[in-house]
Amino acid sequence: MLKNFTIGLLACACLTSLAKAETIYVSDIQFVAIREGQNNSTRAVERGIKSGTPLEVLARDQGYVQVRTPEGNVGWIADYFTTEDMVSRDLLVSLQNQLAEAKSAQANINEALLEARNDNETLSQTVANLTQQKQSLETQLLEVKQLADRARTIVANNEENAYKIESLNQQLAAIQQENLAITSSHEQRWFVIGAGTIFGGILLGLLLPMTRRKKVSNSSW
Repeated sequence: MLKNFTIGLLACACLTSLAKAETIYVSDIQFVAIREGQNNSTRAVERGIKSGTPLEVLARDQGYVQVRTPEGNVGWIADYFTTEDMVSRDLLVSLQNQLAEAKSAQANINEALLEARNDNETLSQTVANLTQQKQSLETQLLEVKQLADRARTIVANNEENAYKIESLNQQLAAIQQENLAITSSHEQRWFVIGAGTIFGGILLGLLLPMTRRKKVSNSSW
C-alpha cells in the first residue's frame, strides 16, 4: 500500500512538473547542439537543432538551460542560444499563415455578404411581386363586389317584375273570363234572334197562302 502511495505521489509530481513546463525556442542562429554538460567540451547529445525548434525547459544553471528536444533527448544549451519568443522566421511564417487565414475568412465573408445581398434582392423582388398580386386581387375583389351588387339588383328587379307579371296574368284571366261571359251572352242573343227569324219565316210562310186565297175569293165576287 505504501508503494502505491509513493507511486501516486511521484505521478502527481510528474504531472505538476509537466503542467508547469516552460517552452523556449532556439534563437535565430541557424544550427545549435545540446551537450551533456555546461560547456562545449562535453559530448553533444543532439546536433543540428534548427532555429525555431521548441525546447522543453527542465532546469537553469549559470547561463545554461537543461532542455528536452522534440526527439526526447536531454542536454544543456547556452542561454543566449534560446529565446522565449518565436524566432522572426517562424513568426513571419505564422503571421503569413494568419494573414492567409484572414484573407480566406474575408473571402468567405464577402461571399456570404454577396449571397445575402442576392437573397435580399430576391426577397425585395418577391415582396414587389406579392404587393402587385395583392393590388390585383383587391381590384378583382372590388369588381366581384360590384358584380354581386348588380346581381342583387337584377334579382330584386326580377322579383318585382315577376310580381307584376303575375298581377297582369291575373288581370288577363279576369278579362278573359269577362270576354267569355260576354261572348256567351252575344251567342245566346244571336240564337234568340235567329230562332225568331226562323219562326217569323215559318209564320209568314203559313200566312201568305191564306192571304192569297182571300184575294182570289174577293175578286170572284
